[in-house]
Amino acid sequence: MQINMLNKNSGRIPSRKGPISESGVTILEMVVAMLVLTVGLLGLAASIGYAVNVSNKGRNITNTKLLVVSCLEQIETLRNTQQLTFAQIANVGDPGLATGNFAGFPTGFQPVSINPGPDGIFGTADDLINAGPDNTYGTADDFTDYTWAVAGLQRQIVITSLSTNLKRIEVTVRYPDPDGHLRNLVGVSYLNNDASTNFL
Repeated sequence: MQINMLNKNSGRIPSRKGPISESGVTILEMVVAMLVLTVGLLGLAASIGYAVNVSNKGRNITNTKLLVVSCLEQIETLRNTQQLTFAQIANVGDPGLATGNFAGFPTGFQPVSINPGPDGIFGTADDLINAGPDNTYGTADDFTDYTWAVAGLQRQIVITSLSTNLKRIEVTVRYPDPDGHLRNLVGVSYLNNDASTNFL
C-alpha cells in the first residue's frame, strides 16, 4: 500500500504549519557567553593574585617570628651554657655590664647577619666582620662584609634589668611586607639569674 503525500494542485509535499526552528546560536548569544566567561576568568585571576599576596605576607611573618624566637633562645642558651654571665647579658654601655671581652648587644636597629662574627654571638656589633683571605679573625685583612646582611631585615635587642636577678629581653625585627611597608614584630622574654630553674 502506497500513500501519496503529494498535493493535488501543485505536486509538492505540503509544508508543516507553524514556526520553523533553526539550530545554532546567534552572534548576540556568543557575545554574552564570552562576556560571562571573561568576567569569570578575571575574577579567578584576581583571587589567585590575592592568594599569592596573602601567602607572601604569611611567609614573611613566619620567617620573622622564627628570627625573633631564635634570638631570644640564643640569649637564654648563652646564659645556660655560661658562655655569657648573667651580668654580661646587657646592652652596650649598660652600667651593669660585667667586664670582659664581650661588649654587649648594641642599641638601635642593626642589620640581621647570616654570620655571628668573631664572638660567635648573633645580634652584636661584629656580625658583619669577615675574617678575610687568611680566615683568621683579628688580623689586618678583616673587613665588613655587607653581603652577609639579610636584605630588608633589621633587628633591635633591648635588655632591661628589672632587678638583680631578672632581666626583660625585647627583640624587635623590622621587615618589609609585600606592599613595601616596613613592619615591626616584637618578642619579649624574661631571663632570671638561675639557669637550673629552666630544667626542673
